[in-house]
Amino acid sequence: MRCCAHILNLIVNEGLKNLHDSILKIRNAIRYVRASPSRMQRFKGCVEREKIQCKSLVCLDVSTRWNSTYLMLEAALKFQKAFERLHDTDGLYLMEFSFGENVSERKKGPPEFEDWENAEKIVKFLKVFYDATVRISGSTHVTSHMYFHDFSTILNLLNKWSGSNDPLFSTIAEKMREKHEKYWGAASNMNVLIFIACVLDPRYKLSFVEFVFGKLYDRITVETLSYKVKSTLNKMFEEYCTLGGFMDEDNSNSNRPSSQGKDDEAINDDFSMFADLYEEKMSMENEEDGKNEVDLYLAEDKEKKSDKFHILNWWKVNSSRYPILSLIARDVFAVPMSTVASESAFSTGGRVLDPYRSSLSPKTVEILICTQNWFRSTPLLEKMETQEVADEIEQEIAKLSNDFVDLEL
Repeated sequence: MRCCAHILNLIVNEGLKNLHDSILKIRNAIRYVRASPSRMQRFKGCVEREKIQCKSLVCLDVSTRWNSTYLMLEAALKFQKAFERLHDTDGLYLMEFSFGENVSERKKGPPEFEDWENAEKIVKFLKVFYDATVRISGSTHVTSHMYFHDFSTILNLLNKWSGSNDPLFSTIAEKMREKHEKYWGAASNMNVLIFIACVLDPRYKLSFVEFVFGKLYDRITVETLSYKVKSTLNKMFEEYCTLGGFMDEDNSNSNRPSSQGKDDEAINDDFSMFADLYEEKMSMENEEDGKNEVDLYLAEDKEKKSDKFHILNWWKVNSSRYPILSLIARDVFAVPMSTVASESAFSTGGRVLDPYRSSLSPKTVEILICTQNWFRSTPLLEKMETQEVADEIEQEIAKLSNDFVDLEL
C-alpha cells in the first residue's frame, strides 16, 4: 500500500502547497483544542450547540504514519461546524494563530472553508487505501479471496481520478497510477493465485473475474488472462489428483459407495435409495462427458452475497461434493495476502524510531526514511549484485542514521 503514503509525499514534495497548508491548519486547530481541559470543554460546548451527534472526539496524527493523518482528517470533518463556531466565540482561538512578528513565524490556521474542502478530497482518496489495508492485513479471517476486489477497485478508481476535471487531484491520481503500474507491472506477470482465490469464492467464480478483466483491460489481455486462470486451476486440480491418489483406479473405486451398502439403506428408506442412485448416475454421466470438479463447480449457480456468508464453512459443507477442489481451496485460503504487519504497511517510522531515538524530530525521521528508500531503490550493476555489496549498503545506511542522530543531539 505504498500508494497511500505516496499521496502525502506528493502533497509535500510536488509543490501542492494549498493541500499541505490545509492539513497543517486542521492539525494546528486540533492541537489547540487538545492543549488543555478548559479548551476541550469550550470545544465540547460548541459541539453541543451545533447538535453534532458523535461520541468520539478529534485526534492528532503522527507525521510518519499516513493512516493516522487519514483518521485525524476524517474525525475533524465531523466537527467542522464546531470549529467554525469556536472561531466565532473563542477569542483565544484566533490569538493562537496571531503570534509572531511576521506571517512566516505564525502558526498556520485557523482552517477555513477551502481547507475543509481540501480535507474532504484527501479523505476520499485515502479511505480506499485505508479500508483495503485493514482488510488484507487481517489475521483472524481469510483474506486471499478479497484481494482481487481491492486490487481492481483501486486500479479502477485511479483510472477514474486521472480523468477528473480537478487538475490538482487528477495530477496526484496520475502519479499514483504510474507508481501502481510500476509496482505491479503487466497484468500477465501477476500471481495467478490472486485470481484463483476469487474464483474459489462461490459468490463470484470465474465469470466475475472475467467481467472485471473486461472493465480494466483490452480484449486480448482479457482473453489471455481468462485462459491462464482457467488452465492454471485445471493444472492444480490434476496435480492434487495425482498427489492424493485420486487418479488411481483402485482408490477411486474404493472411495465410491458400494451398491450393496445402498441396497441395505434402501430397506429402511426407499427415498434415500433413489436419491443415492440418481447421484451415482449423474456422477457417472459427468465422468463420461469428461467433466471434472472444476467444470461442475463453475457451472453451478453462484451463492447469494450476504454479510453472514462464511467461505470456509461453505467449503467444509461441500467438501463431499468437491473433495479435490476443497483441498485446493483450503490451501489457497490459508495463504495470507500480507505477511507484513499493518503498522509496517502504514509507516516505516517504527524501524527508525527505536527506544534510543524516541526524541527525533519529524524532519529528521523523514530524512532517515527517504535516505533509506533512495539507497534501496538505486539500481546495482550485475557484477555488484552480491551479498557483500548489500552488506556494505546496509552499513552505510546505519552510519548515515547515526550521523543524523548525532546532528539531532
